[in-house]
Amino acid sequence: FSADLLQRMAQVLGRENEVHDLRKEKEALTAWITDVAWDDANGFYCDVLRDGSTSRFQSVAGFWPLLAGQAPAEQAARLVAHLEDESSFKRPHRVPSTGASDPNYDPKGGYWRGGVWPPTTYMILRGLTRYGYDDLAHEIARNHHDNVIAVYNETGTVWENYAPEKAAPGQPAKRNFVGWGGLGPVAVLFEYIFGLRPDVSENRLVWDVRLTEGHGVKRYPFG
Repeated sequence: FSADLLQRMAQVLGRENEVHDLRKEKEALTAWITDVAWDDANGFYCDVLRDGSTSRFQSVAGFWPLLAGQAPAEQAARLVAHLEDESSFKRPHRVPSTGASDPNYDPKGGYWRGGVWPPTTYMILRGLTRYGYDDLAHEIARNHHDNVIAVYNETGTVWENYAPEKAAPGQPAKRNFVGWGGLGPVAVLFEYIFGLRPDVSENRLVWDVRLTEGHGVKRYPFG
């Protein structure tokens, strides 16, 4: 993902001759992700152990290839299906950092053993956008935002992470966490519930209209 962004920057700046190493690195990593990290039996990208075997452990990190645009269409479809699986990542507050079927899954969050983290949820939303799963992105965004607001109304603040099984802070989690705690009530609200997605470089504002009630943003900063 980083190599891709840096290549795009180089293209804009007319310095493409300086990023040959990044091009090779991206090609090598793409092949590795597809050939080694992909677990075909489970339809998921898994961590790879030092001996070259896959861990079979399903964590939210397995969705990074969507954001990076590195998942072939068939693999992307199988990967996305896990987001609709109630025994895995479709929990009352989406999307937990660990699939619920894992024996180490903690319904209270347990930090990275099931906690819902705003930055990884946002990563998934952007990855779904890249692959055209806009309906699912909106559904997950509404779920995340509703839970964040419910916890805010109860506690008066936003949190570092959240519990996956009910509207509650994760255990443990830090309060007053903005930082990435602000992604839910700001970026997710604007981009995936209101549907306002800016592309300043193209002077274009996409409005994916999905709400029927009155809504909008005053003094929206653009360009």
